Amino acid sequence: MKKGTFVCTAVALASVFLSSCCACRKGSPKIANLEADKWRLTEFRGEAVPTEKSVVLTFDAEKKMVYGKAPCNNFFGGYSLFEDPQHNIEITNVGVTRMLCPNTRIEDGFVRELSDVKRLKIEGDRLLLLDAQGDLVALLTAVPATAEK
Repeated sequence: MKKGTFVCTAVALASVFLSSCCACRKGSPKIANLEADKWRLTEFRGEAVPTEKSVVLTFDAEKKMVYGKAPCNNFFGGYSLFEDPQHNIEITNVGVTRMLCPNTRIEDGFVRELSDVKRLKIEGDRLLLLDAQGDLVALLTAVPATAEK
């Protein structure tokens, strides 16, 4: 086999391999963004979340844990990511502290529905959490590290 033919064949095979890898991850979230950023809850079940009631969510890639801090309580759970575009995340074993605070309706509802999230999408600096029917459960926005409280 000539050297030129070999190089062309190698390049063609590499292109096919790389494009097939991209295709298999088509439904996956951009993991680097998901696990590198912190996310602030801005909308829950169609209702805007006031800044003083916002929840901050963090995905820990190393431990495969999700952590959250709300105005009153903290919460946590495990998570797994999948390649299926219709079911690319599973959040399990959600636990929460139970401080006695007034008006925790938004944070209680958000924490309660975390285990119902089956799909997430990242669109720029926005994270969309969707249920099994594809309905928007929550909209979160990336939080720059310097903006954290």
